[in-house]
Amino acid sequence: MKSRWLLLIPSFLSVFLFALSAGARQLVFWRFEANQNRLEFTTDVGVQPRAQLIANPTRVVIDLPGISLEGPTDSQKVGGTVKEIRVGQFDNRTTRIVIELAPGYTLDPQQVKFRGLTPNQWTVQLPRPERVGLVPGQPLVADNSNSFENPSASQNLLLKLKENP
Repeated sequence: MKSRWLLLIPSFLSVFLFALSAGARQLVFWRFEANQNRLEFTTDVGVQPRAQLIANPTRVVIDLPGISLEGPTDSQKVGGTVKEIRVGQFDNRTTRIVIELAPGYTLDPQQVKFRGLTPNQWTVQLPRPERVGLVPGQPLVADNSNSFENPSASQNLLLKLKENP
């Protein structure tokens, strides 16, 4: 009788783990179209992305709060002015997408356009990266805030430029 119960434990555990994973809010798709300088991503539930521009190296960082990444960190080498796109789990409640520019390039944060096609489907249109001549100790670009189009939720996203120490 005792051995029967021991045989049932793995079955109960697998059902419990399946139920937990079925309720996870996930990033289900992402793609960077290099020829259009555009990122597209889809989650299985609505999300309000947060974004910032960080220097040294210059990269656009997009956080998806409440979203999990199933599987390992993913990346796509792009080439040209956009070096690489990385997608990973920033913390246990936030998936992070990083668009890293090639060394010596920046972009105008005022020209980055977020568009919510639906609450769970987004595009991020990047302007053409520009070559910069950095002066040591000076910020790459002054701090800016920017409103982005979101037809599904009239909320603004904040895009900030931060210097890395």
